[in-house]
Amino acid sequence: MKILPIEKLTLVSNLSKSEVLEELSSNTRPTQSLSFGSPKVENAKLFHGTIYEDSFNIKRVIDYRNSFLPEVNGKVIEKTNGTEIEIELKPVSLVMAFMIIWLGGVSFAFITALIGAITGESPLQISLIPLGMLLIGFGMLKFGFSTETEKTKNNIIKILKAKVK
Repeated sequence: MKILPIEKLTLVSNLSKSEVLEELSSNTRPTQSLSFGSPKVENAKLFHGTIYEDSFNIKRVIDYRNSFLPEVNGKVIEKTNGTEIEIELKPVSLVMAFMIIWLGGVSFAFITALIGAITGESPLQISLIPLGMLLIGFGMLKFGFSTETEKTKNNIIKILKAKVK
């Protein structure tokens, strides 16, 4: 079981490197600072972020809040019969840091409560509270990230006419 929700995969497209970057550019708008959600617009771009000469850093445009929306870092590599796109999907660094601190603190509380129950200093039921918080934290991280990751991957695969390698 993966603890940190980071997914890496390689896509293969028949498009050239320049066509891949052009498709990404035409479907990506610059990141707006302090945006509080995007209104649904008929011809809105699918992503926001930055496209470089041979790489990109994008996130899917959504009209709701989701802290677990994956950040996509990609590298475009020209091959003889098409293009490979190496992508890494992960939560934003601030969310990852918060979840590591949260899950670490709750794990410490669970272990402390469990030791207290084993030594007889506290009832065993007390350890169920941090255990529940730990399970809820992992569940939020896993569910929130995996549902958004699938949508993001499908959008990228569709616009780049790619297949997973």
